[in-house]
Amino acid sequence: MASIILLIWISLPKANPMLATFRPVWRTFTRKKYFFYILIAFSVILADVLLTAVDHTFTQAVIRSRGEDFTSLIWRLESGWIEHYQKWTWTPLTWYMGWAYIIVFPALIPWAMAVFDYLGETRRNISLLIGYIMNYVLVLPFYILFPVSECHEYPPAQENLRLLLDDIDPAIMQLLRPMSGIDNCFPSFHTSLAVTIALFAIRSGQRAFAVAVSAMAVSIILSTVYLGIHWITDVGAGIIVGILAYVLGQWLGKRVHERLR
Repeated sequence: MASIILLIWISLPKANPMLATFRPVWRTFTRKKYFFYILIAFSVILADVLLTAVDHTFTQAVIRSRGEDFTSLIWRLESGWIEHYQKWTWTPLTWYMGWAYIIVFPALIPWAMAVFDYLGETRRNISLLIGYIMNYVLVLPFYILFPVSECHEYPPAQENLRLLLDDIDPAIMQLLRPMSGIDNCFPSFHTSLAVTIALFAIRSGQRAFAVAVSAMAVSIILSTVYLGIHWITDVGAGIIVGILAYVLGQWLGKRVHERLR
């Protein structure tokens, strides 16, 4: 919550950050449409938790079918690059990247929604939520049918990198794991959602907001590789998914908003 307030304050320097942050929270309990928005946002999180709970079943089906998952394919593409991913590490940078990956990423949706609510941009909020849903819809088939393990878990890659989140606290990944399947790597959902939110922010016409979200989006994308979680291939695919989700969100959001007016 502290990070959300800080990010909103940076995005709306002339606004009262506490008002901009908590007014949507109040409206959630007093207006049906706001409650519906929050319900949609949490439904995606619930779907991710449920998928993670049965993820091993899909992975085992793929392994029985072809003898292994698809991590070896990614490894053949990136084995010459991976030694550079963590060639240079720095403890303050690790903490910053950990903050971007763990805290800022889940703050993207409430942050952007609070800003658009303050600006009275109902259509953009609807489009934003649809873009959020589209991100998950687009990555879900890959997570089920194209399992790819995280970098730090793939034995041939462990010679050159490790999970840097463990340098902060090994308990972090234990807490995240119920919402993040270890072989749900391709495409990177962190990357795709960050790209989608950044595009919405850039198109908002609010310079401070656009700069802040873009900076955080870049940090989140870089953190996925620096921390030893995602492959470059995951990031590339995530960027494509993020752009597609933004386009679909804009297109569908406009039509939904017109129907609700």
